[in-house]
Amino acid sequence: MVVGGILVATVVAFISSFAFYSVAPAAPATAKSPPTRPQAWQILVEVLRSAVTATLITGLLIAGAWSGLAAGMLLGLALWALPVVLLTGSVVWENVPVRGAALHAADWLIKLLAIGAIVGAFA
Repeated sequence: MVVGGILVATVVAFISSFAFYSVAPAAPATAKSPPTRPQAWQILVEVLRSAVTATLITGLLIAGAWSGLAAGMLLGLALWALPVVLLTGSVVWENVPVRGAALHAADWLIKLLAIGAIVGAFA
C-alpha cells in the first residue's frame, strides 16, 4: 500500500510542477530565447526526482510512526525549509534572480504538501 502512495505522489508531483510552470514560467520568453520544450531525459529526471522525494517523505513518516494526511502535510511543510535555504543561497551567492528562486520555492511548497498529503494518507 505504501508503494502505491509513492507512485501516486510521484505522478501528482510531476503533474503539479508541469501545471505550475505552465501558468507561471520561471523566465519570460524573449525574442532571443523562446521557450523550449524539455527533452525526454529531462522529463525522466524530473519523474525520478519526484519519486525520490516521495520515497524520502514516506520513509520519514514511517520512521516517525506518523500517518495521515495532516501529518504528511506538516512534514512536507517542515521539509520545505530545505529548498528555501538552498534557493536563498543561490540568490545571495550565485546572483540567481529572486523571481526565479521564488517561483521554484513555490513549486517546491506545492509539491511537498501534495506528496506529504498523499503518502501520509497511504502510510
